[in-house]
Amino acid sequence: MIEFPGTEQEVRKLERFLTATENLPSEVGLDKMRERALFHAERLSNAVNIGFAGEFGAGKSSLANMLAGADILPTGPQHLKLPLVIVAYADAPETTVGWWDKEPKVYSGIALEKAAADNPDFISVGLNTPALQEISLFDLPGTGALDDTYKSTLDLLSYVDCAIWCTNGTNAWRETERHLWAQVPQELRSNSLLAVTHADLPPVRDALDRVLHRLEKEKGKFFRSVVPIGTPVAVKAMAQEPEPDFDLWETCGGQNLAEQVLQVASERRLKDLEAAQNDIEQEFLPFLASLNIAEAEPAQVEAPSIHATLESALPPLENPILEDWLAAIASIYDDLRETSDIEPAAFLNSCQEIVEDFAERLEQGGEIATEADWIPGEFEKATDLLLLLQFESGDAPLKDAISILAQLSDNLAWAGSRVDSVQAKTGT
Repeated sequence: MIEFPGTEQEVRKLERFLTATENLPSEVGLDKMRERALFHAERLSNAVNIGFAGEFGAGKSSLANMLAGADILPTGPQHLKLPLVIVAYADAPETTVGWWDKEPKVYSGIALEKAAADNPDFISVGLNTPALQEISLFDLPGTGALDDTYKSTLDLLSYVDCAIWCTNGTNAWRETERHLWAQVPQELRSNSLLAVTHADLPPVRDALDRVLHRLEKEKGKFFRSVVPIGTPVAVKAMAQEPEPDFDLWETCGGQNLAEQVLQVASERRLKDLEAAQNDIEQEFLPFLASLNIAEAEPAQVEAPSIHATLESALPPLENPILEDWLAAIASIYDDLRETSDIEPAAFLNSCQEIVEDFAERLEQGGEIATEADWIPGEFEKATDLLLLLQFESGDAPLKDAISILAQLSDNLAWAGSRVDSVQAKTGT
């Protein structure tokens, strides 16, 4: 199973940096760092945008419906003419009508016809579909072979992170398509797939090996992969009761396409994450540390005011709960060092008990900063994970448990405890 990299910790670090620096005097270097931090936080907090593009009749809307798991977008030659349609996650179904130069309008439920009547620049459809928490689908208007619609397609492709160009298998990868795609930036092309649609039709199916052989030779720097797909068959396979026909889903190309889309989106998210981590480690955290260093240098007249600003953004923290936590997990590691034949189940159970104890302690409140109120939930989730690990075998669960303890240590090290909370408890 393809998993998306977790980004919560990095987003919290970025938010901390932005909070700590929001009241500092403006200067070019700091302003640029804040711009990058905002960019990283937005990238990591939003889904990866997957664009569907192609000439009229290529089956891109049907393909987007298939991956969304819902028959949302109209299909067929006589379907409702729509602008860019974005299918994204929402707690409840809703349709947002958008314009580039004015406030949007929101309708409850799925209301594409009503939205189209408003003559919008784009429409966003919100669905409560778990997969859409990681990816958003951009269904771009179809292009024509002899008109200038490809220019708007190129403009809209700038909003997506990865793309699927749909080419009709009955006449795959025509010169007009090649002309448009050659103008797409190389970074997007390297994150894109060429979907050969209508692969279920007999004329396409009979010639598919020859077509794929040609496209594999031609793809070059245009696409990372060529994927044939019989969309109607794939939809039929997933609609089977009481459970989907997974053999049919695989043979029609649905499985391959879904995996390729998730893989390219996951790699894009990892690239964003690594870029954010690099800025955090190389620039943002050293800058925050320099503020504390500046305070100790009396020759720098502005240092006290800078530190005062930082203090107002991040109240002074102490960490007695972190000390207790480190002492608790140190006792587990001591047992590991002293006993060469400790049972994995016993180790995992000890980890679970300690995490559970601290989860209860954190729930009582008062020991961590208010802006770190998410941490008790992390301990509760870790308790459940450690319980599940006890039912697995091998060394992997032990490594996972150690990673969980290390992550919780990082969380507590960041959060600390408010000085005023500690003083209130001790009466000082």
